[in-house]
Amino acid sequence: MALILSAATGNFNAGATWVGGIVPGAADEARASTTHVITITANVTCTELSNAGTGTYVLNSGVTLTANVTHKGSTTVVTCLTFSAAAPATASIVGNITGGTVSQSVGVANSSTGTLTITGNLLGGSGSSCHAVNNTSTGVVNITGNATGGSGNGAIGAQNATGTLTLTGNATGGSNLTASGVNNSSNGTLNLIGTATGGSNSTARGANNDSTGQLNITGTAIGGTVAAGANNASSGTLNLTRAKGNAFGIGSVGLSAAVGVSSAQASITKVEEIEYGSLGQSPTSGPIYLTSQLSNVAIFVNYPTGTKTLSDPNNTAGLSPADTDVRSGVVYNNGNDTGTCEVPAAGSVGFGVPTDNTTGTATLTAADVRAALGMATANLDTQLAAIPTAITNANAVWDELMSNHTTSGTYGGRIVRSINSNNELQLTGSHHAAADVHEFQAAVIQSVAFATSAVTLFTGAMRTELTPELTEITEVHAIHGLDIANALTVTPTSRTSGAITQAITGDGTTSTVVTRV
Repeated sequence: MALILSAATGNFNAGATWVGGIVPGAADEARASTTHVITITANVTCTELSNAGTGTYVLNSGVTLTANVTHKGSTTVVTCLTFSAAAPATASIVGNITGGTVSQSVGVANSSTGTLTITGNLLGGSGSSCHAVNNTSTGVVNITGNATGGSGNGAIGAQNATGTLTLTGNATGGSNLTASGVNNSSNGTLNLIGTATGGSNSTARGANNDSTGQLNITGTAIGGTVAAGANNASSGTLNLTRAKGNAFGIGSVGLSAAVGVSSAQASITKVEEIEYGSLGQSPTSGPIYLTSQLSNVAIFVNYPTGTKTLSDPNNTAGLSPADTDVRSGVVYNNGNDTGTCEVPAAGSVGFGVPTDNTTGTATLTAADVRAALGMATANLDTQLAAIPTAITNANAVWDELMSNHTTSGTYGGRIVRSINSNNELQLTGSHHAAADVHEFQAAVIQSVAFATSAVTLFTGAMRTELTPELTEITEVHAIHGLDIANALTVTPTSRTSGAITQAITGDGTTSTVVTRV
């Protein structure tokens, strides 16, 4: 392997950037000399990228670097390689990354708001706070590989601040103070898919949540030589699949008591499964919440015969809630049960009515009432327009009298009169009938017709003849809600008053049909 030094600040792929004009190749170590800034603008493959003094590299968006990155500079607070492009920028590194030997000498720093993908193992350096990878922004760093704390104080394998860092692999604490495998230093989110094992210093945890952020471990946190596998040090949240104590106990050598997970009083630490160490070491320290979302497993040391597993995955003891008490579709009790409780959204529940963990927000409007009764505005207007007016009813009565009540024996048939062109009876100034009105015909109306009995018969005959009209008027009176004795009842599909029923069909908006039943 040839070591090729930079000659000047410039593009990695430009010959003028390197001593002798030779661009480093797959079998070479490329070193950025002090004060030089080397920009990687296209895919690069070499054995190793390193730096000296203040030398550094800048990784552009869209580029894949295939090389180990090792901080070899002797100047403090210098990063070997930086990715700083803004979202939606992306870049990839394929290779192992190692922190430096002097204070804050970071191997790779992500100050981008985009996404950096790393495939390789991470190792904290021998200097103070010499992280292998440091995510300093709100960006995303995805790592496939193992992360190990270094020998320097606070030399972390992978450090996250306000962004999201996901490590798919194992995290192991180092040998010095707070030299954790992975650490969440602020309010960001750190995800570990693998095993977290404590190191050989009491504060060098496999995975550490140092502030208000969230640490999610899908796997087991195991106590190391002296340190906890995982630690929730402040007021943040730690979610862990299983906590396991180390092998400390009677007859153990070279170990101190180390739990799988430890937690501060103000923290929220949730563990699904616990396992005591092979010699009885406790898996937890500090306040934790034991959850049972997976298998409800607890493994204890059963002296002297070995370990004993206590579990209730099928809820044989009735410890899980009934299906009807769990939200519909939620799978629980180790996958054996699914909730059936239907909980409506607040927006579909009346205002102020309790629902779920809140109250309904839906309000009842006048339009809602009309729609529910089948009396939306268009429908109601149609019905009102179909109601006959007083003039229409009066004209109908008059036409009935004129056309159907002039036969022999009726009141109309007993009077013969003369009319003018307006069909009006003519009166003189003395209130007498005009001369062109025929005299009453004696043969038609006689004095006996004015006797009390005759008048009674006459009025009875009139009422009999008017019965259909009176019935129609009574029914009109009823279906408009004006009959005190028979209140009008309206539903979305009918209107009823006494013995009168009308069926309402249609959608209530574009078409409504009212039919008497």
